[in-house]
Amino acid sequence: MTPEKDLREQLATCTRILAMQGLIGLFGHVSVYQPETKTIFVTPGSGSDKPHFQADDMIPIHLDGKPLDGETLPPVEWPIHTALHGARTDALAVAHLHTPYATLFSIARREFHPVTLQGTIFGEGVPLYKEAHLVTTPQRGDNLLKTIGDHRAVLMRGHGIVVAGKSLAEVLFASMILEDDTKKTMQALTLGPIDHFSAEECRGFNAEIDFERRSRRAWEFFMRLESTWDRQGGTGKIELFP
Repeated sequence: MTPEKDLREQLATCTRILAMQGLIGLFGHVSVYQPETKTIFVTPGSGSDKPHFQADDMIPIHLDGKPLDGETLPPVEWPIHTALHGARTDALAVAHLHTPYATLFSIARREFHPVTLQGTIFGEGVPLYKEAHLVTTPQRGDNLLKTIGDHRAVLMRGHGIVVAGKSLAEVLFASMILEDDTKKTMQALTLGPIDHFSAEECRGFNAEIDFERRSRRAWEFFMRLESTWDRQGGTGKIELFP
């Protein structure tokens, strides 16, 4: 079992990296699950100082969303996290983000298809949660769970994205890949029709087989960058695949 101290530190670090990369700001939250104790650690919600998060800032909650200390409330969309952590053994980490480019695919009437080899981890698609509301109740959390199914990510109509993974490293890397792939799609469209990878090509490339190792390498790379970041908005960001 990963100690609580380590989970808290990893969660704070992941959120700081997302802030450095411009993928989380006023809104958005991230969580990690300790299955042995059925405890979720989640970041504070809107308005919190995400670039400066430390381990002690993380909020422990039960699978029903109730705070363990009985006082510190989780983000209002906590059912996103409880639904996924409670139902999927591979969803040990979850991020709800309002990433600039991926969110556009939740607005436009255009299905997402991967256009880079890294993006082939999304070869089975990214479904769209169509409901026009925040996920603030267990019922809405269950509906989101039905939409995402066993996919790695889901788009939320006019809202943002949810990404799940076996670790915070996987969630960080997958979130960055999805944002990069949607950005490159939009950039390529200015040149003309785009060529995306089919589901068969994605399975053939089999990016999934090496995803855990690549996630760890990305995690270590961005941890080093974040350790020297000045915590100022608009600074420190580096393109994932420049």
